[in-house]
Amino acid sequence: MDRTRFSELVREHHLTLLSYARALCGVETVARELVQDSFVAAWQNVGKFEVTRDFAAWMRGIVRNKWREHCRLHAREIPFDEESLSRLEDTLAPYQAGDSAVFARLAECRDKLPGPMSDALRACYDEGHTCEEAAPRLGLNPAALRKRLERARDALRLCLSKNA
Repeated sequence: MDRTRFSELVREHHLTLLSYARALCGVETVARELVQDSFVAAWQNVGKFEVTRDFAAWMRGIVRNKWREHCRLHAREIPFDEESLSRLEDTLAPYQAGDSAVFARLAECRDKLPGPMSDALRACYDEGHTCEEAAPRLGLNPAALRKRLERARDALRLCLSKNA
């Protein structure tokens, strides 16, 4: 695989892999680091990649291995067990082709959310704050913020299922 094709695949799968890494570790900076390290490892081992295989699945495997490596180095963080990883992989499987349309639909659905829900999502998911950090900024207690996030996720799931 040449550099140009690899670059195209990186752009195509970057958001999906970043979402996968966020789901694994829950920390934006760590997720970005995992994905970046995974792309470096993939480029270094691109000669081992069989073009008949699914690139997204290969990359998720690398991200998963980088996460395990991260967990070994940071033993206080608890990694997913194999069953949980498999469930997460199954959930992401429909989006493995770098389906940028799903992100466009998600953005449309987010735009339809009421302001308070949108603010909660932005604070916790976009800015990476914990509920304890974001709640005072939003004039809420952490439990109320968690409930608002739950309702926002439910609304997004419903909106995405209608748009699918």
